[in-house]
Amino acid sequence: MNPSSNKADRLLLIALLLALLLHGAALIYNADKTYDAFVHMFFADHYSRSWFDPWEPRWYTGFPVTSYPPLGHQLIALCSKIGGLKFGFFMVAMTGLCFFVIGIYRFSLLWVSKRSAGYAAIYAVLASSIIETIHIFGQLPTVIGISCLLNALPEIYAYFRNSRFTHLLLALALLGVTVASHHVTTIFGIIFFIAPIIATALADEINLEESFGIVAWKMVKKAFQKWKSFVLFFGPLFLEIIIIIFPYWYWSKTDPISQVPIPHGSRDSFIHEPSSGLMFFIIPLGFTILLLPFILRSLFNRRNVFLALSFCLLLLLGTGGTTPLPAMILGKNAFNILTLDRFTFWASIIAIPFIGDFFCRIVEGDIRERIIHRYGKKMYHFTSLLMIATVLFQGLALLNFHKFRKLQPDTIELRPLLNFLSRDQHDKWRFMTLGFGDQMAWLSSQTTASSIDGNYHSARRVPEMTGKPLERLENSKFKGIPGLGSLHQFLTIPEKYYLKFIFSNDKFYDPILFFTGWERVQRLENGIMVWQKADVPPLPAVTGRKNIPRIQCLMWGILPLSSLFILFIVLLICNKRFLLSPFPNRSRSSFKPANGNRLLFSWMGIILLITVAFQVKATFRSLHNSPEMLIRTYYHALDFKDYTVAYSCFPPGAERIDNYLLQLSVRDGLLASYGKLDSLSFKITSNNHHQAFAKVVSHWTTPLEEYEITDSLHLVELNHKWYLLPPSFQHPPAPDEHIEKGVLALHSQGSRIIDPALTRQADIQDRPSIAVVSARLVKLDSQYIVVGEISNTSAIPAHLTITAELYDRSGSRLISYNTRYNTIHDLLPGEVVPFRIDFEQTAWLRENDLRPFKFEPYAHYPFTFNTAPATFKILAKAVVGDKDLYRDDGIMNIRIDSSINTLQAAVYNYGVEEITIPQILLTYYDQQQKVLFVDHHFLKDGIRQQAKETFSCYLADTDSIQVIYNGDLIDFYVNGLQQQHPFESNNSRLPVGSRRSVRLSLNTYIGNPTIY
Repeated sequence: MNPSSNKADRLLLIALLLALLLHGAALIYNADKTYDAFVHMFFADHYSRSWFDPWEPRWYTGFPVTSYPPLGHQLIALCSKIGGLKFGFFMVAMTGLCFFVIGIYRFSLLWVSKRSAGYAAIYAVLASSIIETIHIFGQLPTVIGISCLLNALPEIYAYFRNSRFTHLLLALALLGVTVASHHVTTIFGIIFFIAPIIATALADEINLEESFGIVAWKMVKKAFQKWKSFVLFFGPLFLEIIIIIFPYWYWSKTDPISQVPIPHGSRDSFIHEPSSGLMFFIIPLGFTILLLPFILRSLFNRRNVFLALSFCLLLLLGTGGTTPLPAMILGKNAFNILTLDRFTFWASIIAIPFIGDFFCRIVEGDIRERIIHRYGKKMYHFTSLLMIATVLFQGLALLNFHKFRKLQPDTIELRPLLNFLSRDQHDKWRFMTLGFGDQMAWLSSQTTASSIDGNYHSARRVPEMTGKPLERLENSKFKGIPGLGSLHQFLTIPEKYYLKFIFSNDKFYDPILFFTGWERVQRLENGIMVWQKADVPPLPAVTGRKNIPRIQCLMWGILPLSSLFILFIVLLICNKRFLLSPFPNRSRSSFKPANGNRLLFSWMGIILLITVAFQVKATFRSLHNSPEMLIRTYYHALDFKDYTVAYSCFPPGAERIDNYLLQLSVRDGLLASYGKLDSLSFKITSNNHHQAFAKVVSHWTTPLEEYEITDSLHLVELNHKWYLLPPSFQHPPAPDEHIEKGVLALHSQGSRIIDPALTRQADIQDRPSIAVVSARLVKLDSQYIVVGEISNTSAIPAHLTITAELYDRSGSRLISYNTRYNTIHDLLPGEVVPFRIDFEQTAWLRENDLRPFKFEPYAHYPFTFNTAPATFKILAKAVVGDKDLYRDDGIMNIRIDSSINTLQAAVYNYGVEEITIPQILLTYYDQQQKVLFVDHHFLKDGIRQQAKETFSCYLADTDSIQVIYNGDLIDFYVNGLQQQHPFESNNSRLPVGSRRSVRLSLNTYIGNPTIY
């Protein structure tokens, strides 16, 4: 069969219409659910605001946008002038997808017939790799880059065949746009696409039927004969790569990326992490896996062998860390920087022409005739419909992937956040988002306010982030200690980066914020909680920025877009022949149905059977099959708060679901509300035909602590199914039916006139007066710590910020740091609270620092001093505090056992609020009744009204603590002034042995206060 060219073009037209309808409809509701779409819109917003200024101040502490090729973002910015950023992204994405379909058609003409190329174009619309790239990952520049590269390949082939200048001009114009869109595609495209194409062009000019040695010699000879073609092509190409994005190369040379590599699933071992293999290897290949025998047989012939080698190498590199080969081939540095799923993506692109050839031959070619001849029309119809249905299912399932696996938090209404940032000069400080996902980039694109966080890891220059494998603080809870450890440092010393506001969309972070001294301001209409830190100075009028030469600013704003204009001009000249191949129609691939059908369909059957078997096993797998499976399912359900599944583990009728959910609803606390299961181990201690007993040890991670819980479970077998006997809940009834309590409330509103003008000096509130009772510099092992006590001496509540500065003997300042967990930040009048300040450094800045494999709440990285601290200064500041002043609680039934160094007591809540997280502060005193050390202990369970919770904790060993320096009045500064008078405290203390005493203070976090 030798179909006419217009018939193939008709299939291309169908493919383009299908792309517009399918991808256009999907992009409307998928764009805000992808990973990177909002990031590209943020970059586009930068160009929309300042086209020729590459400095972007809104993320981190500022970064140059010359760190990413600009063309895709600049096109979005231009289109946004018509309908906004989302409209711009949609238009550029749809244009890129249509050009991609045309590129697949033209690329396929080099390998298969025109009819097969038409089928390849249709398949490209539904290819899993392109759907994942644009609708899941949102990688628009990758799509633009591969589209231009694919369209350039036929021109490169034609130029090395006939040396016509028009082919060279069009090829270079297309590659110029590729460079301006995605330089990585161009660089690796030279190796994996352009080199095989040139080799194939040379091979087509010689007789490939001769021996291997003769063919190789003739190809080398032919290459030397065409040396002028190589020079004329590669010379301008390398100039394009250098000149068009020269500011990028200048940035990478003068400001190289010196960061800890960020883990990526594409580098995992897919055997140990099957979910990574699914996401970054199986899904991108998709239907390609079913047709591997057909594709390999079509590739491995003398003409296509260069493309075959490229395909196999790409598949190998796409396996990530499954084998050591990719790391050996790429090198350690490239392996740790690149996301290796891009190689799988490129391998799937190479396979598309041959998949199109397969569908052409099964719909109207020799494979169809072979199946009908051997097995009849019914088997043919079943087989062909199964193949088409598989492709359709693959495409539609991925277009709706977010419905099966949630990729982003629910859509957040940004208008309340934008209103908050725009009023009362809130945009003069930096902010941070928590639990926003990639919507943080969308928020940043709507405001001029700056965030200390960001969503472009190559631009990070903040030491607290570059020293950790952390892309952004926003999702730090998923990164263990690299994430939460870095977040702790930002929250403890926010004034270092002018960080004042935090928008929290995840209550997991609330305990960290509260115990590091942040205050809840308000809950916005969209449910976002706003936290603020007092006494943080605003951003200076002039912030630091990297000076970029003016000529580079002009190059960055002009050359990338000029490359696109040049392409338009060249296409206008060559438009009549752009979609037509200048060479004869290719015959079908070397796959022979008579010999290959059995292998192909056997392979396809095996793959489909394995897939169906896994699905059936997952669908019909019962959690009641064995005690082991039941225990794992139960704890997994508790971890994800899926209490309906947890309830299904109980015997029918053993517990009413409404009662079970009711009992769980009254539980609160650090473990119940914020715990995440880290590991699980269990042992079946007794097992007979009808019942079993298990000892389960579960390790739970919370924002503040880590807990090991041991449970004894009783399992029974009923009707050949295993069930777990429900736990017993003990919630003693409250003694009183009602609690009546007068509440002393304070609202700090000031006297400022409601006016947009700056606050007048007379309207600024007076600070509460405070006094440092005592302070000491002590040394525990090799760690220097400042401990002491402070009092609120005013008649109004105070919110404290306590800073300590260390000095050496020569008076040189060494470091300053703030209190974190070891104090109470909100004080009532007359209260005296302890404080402890630990001095930390940014973790893992040294190459020999050992990085933990999991989150360790107690991990601490003491500052390394070159000279020993000798003195210190306390800088304490206070503002009026009108929140988190709950004091209707107390400590009772205190027992100290000095022989085993433990303390046991109970916390009683006699107020009207439920305590979510109680914290005990332990202040240790020496024989002179001077503060020696301060420690803390979090209770894992919350405390309901008129209830108590017992606890026990180990007392600190203070014998090894060395006092370095006793502070005096000259070392104490309160509210910016030196403290003038000493202050004495006579709080009651409990003796611990004969040489020391301890005082207990209670700090409580109310997770759901009445006022919120």
